[in-house]
Amino acid sequence: MAAWAVVSQSRTAAPYLRVVGPGVWAALPSVSPGTQPDSPACSPALARTLHLTTAVPAGHNKWSKVRHIKGPKDTERSRIFSKLCLSIRLAVREGGPNPELNSQLAHILEVCRQKHMPKSTIEASLKMEKTKGIYLLYEGRGPGGSSLLIEALSNSGPKCHSDIKHILNKNGGMMAEGARHSFDRKGVIVVGVEDREKKEVNLERALELAIEAGAEDVKETEDEEEKSIFKFICDASSLHQVRKKLDSLGLCPVSCTLEFIPNTMVQLHDPDLEQAAHLIQALGNHEDVIQVYDNIE
Repeated sequence: MAAWAVVSQSRTAAPYLRVVGPGVWAALPSVSPGTQPDSPACSPALARTLHLTTAVPAGHNKWSKVRHIKGPKDTERSRIFSKLCLSIRLAVREGGPNPELNSQLAHILEVCRQKHMPKSTIEASLKMEKTKGIYLLYEGRGPGGSSLLIEALSNSGPKCHSDIKHILNKNGGMMAEGARHSFDRKGVIVVGVEDREKKEVNLERALELAIEAGAEDVKETEDEEEKSIFKFICDASSLHQVRKKLDSLGLCPVSCTLEFIPNTMVQLHDPDLEQAAHLIQALGNHEDVIQVYDNIE
């Protein structure tokens, strides 16, 4: 499972999507805050099977080593803040600027504070027009047959489409319908390995807490700063319920988001790994791109 970005927005009121072209989905007008769209991704699961996954920590497999290479510190910091600004804009667009009434915005602002994002930058993003920009989801194929989903928020859909297509074609990828089927929309709660009492939580204990909280999967991995974390994965409709339960059990949730989780993985040879890393980095550097998901193992 891989998500090439600092944060993805928790969209309790996720936008309806419609096809606007091969491999491109655009958001229809968002539903009102506090409601859930009547879609399969947000419907209660008929049955729940808990999995236990120990994801190989960053730096311990080839893909992690390649994709976690960062640029200069100041450049990376600027990129992180840029993506957080896009996430704030999208959250405001969908649920309004009041974090007390917009849970997804509240979670993003929490991440902003953890990343020491300047207050003036946060306020500027909050003051942007609520309807400014359109949410777009692009489907693509990367090197070695990998699948990509690219989330973007743009003021110009045609220009963004042209830019994304150019980046894909230039770096061994292409726009492709069907990539969306390689991913499931899931709730993801990121939790540190220490509980509220500063006691370390091991994988066995995390599994017990996942069962009690109603999660479907637990992954032990590392964040972009190579700090150990747990990812509790649940049905999209249960995201906030599971988060509250984990919090009540003494854990310290870092973020609460909706993400595209790959349901099929691909293994790439070294040349394809390098090319895929360059492609995803180029996509992530585009000013309109919020997040890039891949299914590379």
